[in-house]
Amino acid sequence: MAEKTTLGVVGCGGFCRGNHIPNLLSNPLVRLKSLCDLNTDGLEEYGTDVVTTDMEELFADPEIQGVVCATKPDARFEAMELAKKFRKPLFVEKPLCWGEEQTFKAVDMMREHSGLIFVGFNREFSPLMQDAKKAFLERCTSGNTTIIYRIIGESYLWPQHHYTAVVDRKESTIVHEVTHIFRLMHFFTGTYPVSVNTSGGGNMDNIITLEYPGDITVVIIAGDNSNAGFPKEYLEINGNHTTIAGYNFTELEVTGNDGTFIRNRYAYTIAGKPYITGRIEAEERKREFRFSVTEEERAYGYYYHRQPKVDKGHSQEMEFFRRCAAGITPSPINLFDGAAANILAYRAIKSHKQAQRIALNIPGELGI
Repeated sequence: MAEKTTLGVVGCGGFCRGNHIPNLLSNPLVRLKSLCDLNTDGLEEYGTDVVTTDMEELFADPEIQGVVCATKPDARFEAMELAKKFRKPLFVEKPLCWGEEQTFKAVDMMREHSGLIFVGFNREFSPLMQDAKKAFLERCTSGNTTIIYRIIGESYLWPQHHYTAVVDRKESTIVHEVTHIFRLMHFFTGTYPVSVNTSGGGNMDNIITLEYPGDITVVIIAGDNSNAGFPKEYLEINGNHTTIAGYNFTELEVTGNDGTFIRNRYAYTIAGKPYITGRIEAEERKREFRFSVTEEERAYGYYYHRQPKVDKGHSQEMEFFRRCAAGITPSPINLFDGAAANILAYRAIKSHKQAQRIALNIPGELGI
């Protein structure tokens, strides 16, 4: 077996404990040595050598080959500073950092070290999105193309700190979540949009229209006014008289202009038990979960241990980061990719505030 890669994690909240830490621990090529968080309650149960509240202590450890940062967005700039100081590859969750000014500051600081950064846009690593892109490149590369992406959750189930940030402090879900889809559209199209137009609720519940070179139009319907008993995400690509439809990472359908029809199904898990049933039964299990959530669970805001978990590529992105930290491959989603998604988010917010379409030149603004 290949030598293990020694990693550490900074920011061990509910999302990280439900995704990144379990995925790292289950990877036989990872040695998870250190965990860092301001609240260390329960971290000892993971059996790592080190549990600390000192971020710099973790980065300074000569055994640590790479660091996973899942802190709140306003603490990620500090993690990048330490990554540069100690020349450690850094996986940083999206958004790259918080605020347009800080985004450009991060680019200036890390420009010569951009390869150290791997930004956590996981969806392109999911099996369904990999297959959808393959079908897109094979079937939809001529003529007008329209892409629709729905990503609508339920804010009632958010952890309180996230609810406070988005609802009370008006931090936009365009930055917190839609940056995921901005990056995913770059994954499909291989280019940057030339305009953005946003309508809707502002910090939540919006319709965002993007125009790309090559007659590609993307409409993103994003929000948090749905019910978690209904599937959160849906992809539809229409081009060259072909439709590609992806249902919440559980089923992909391709209806081709040559009369072919393809249906692929993808595994999901409930409490660690795998299922491959297709979307109808997966949706029923999702409804069962939602209707069983207690008020005590809702107040705590943690459900990862028992809700249906579809494969959004989280484990695959951790393996890619391991390879980056080990020096095997460069980062597939680097500093500039993260910054581009951030800048697009702030331009989308500006479009909503000004109630008009905004022309874009993201590569020019970032100098890439």
